[in-house]
Amino acid sequence: MRRLRRRPWSIRLFAAFFLLSALIAFVDGLRDWQKLALLMQVHVPEMAWTWDALVVLLSARLSSALIPVALVWFLASRFARWLVTIMALGKLVNVPGAIALVRDGSALDPAWTAALVLSLIAVSLLFTPASRDWFRTKGEDRVAVFS
Repeated sequence: MRRLRRRPWSIRLFAAFFLLSALIAFVDGLRDWQKLALLMQVHVPEMAWTWDALVVLLSARLSSALIPVALVWFLASRFARWLVTIMALGKLVNVPGAIALVRDGSALDPAWTAALVLSLIAVSLLFTPASRDWFRTKGEDRVAVFS
């Protein structure tokens, strides 16, 4: 019988920070949906960005964060660890644009900044010694059995 051990704190904090990051982005998108609609209209003009379309988009983004967290939490999936890493590092593509906005006198969006920082911290937690052990053992207790 497979016996799972307690998740290390690094895995617990990873899940909390990554989910919080996704929730911040979700709530921020809902809160300022008209601004998001204008932004999406610039990037995807072929689609009518109504409230319903934005809810679907934001829900899909939230789901895309929940799935790899569940894979790490329940299956100690190495694939999910790297997927989350790529997702978080992909957010860094927007940093030069944010720096340019600040240079031009605009303020950084606090929700965007918080979500970015939380996701990067979450990813770093996946590479601690305790987390590496969690992935190596697939979260199982490794006990010797003597007969």
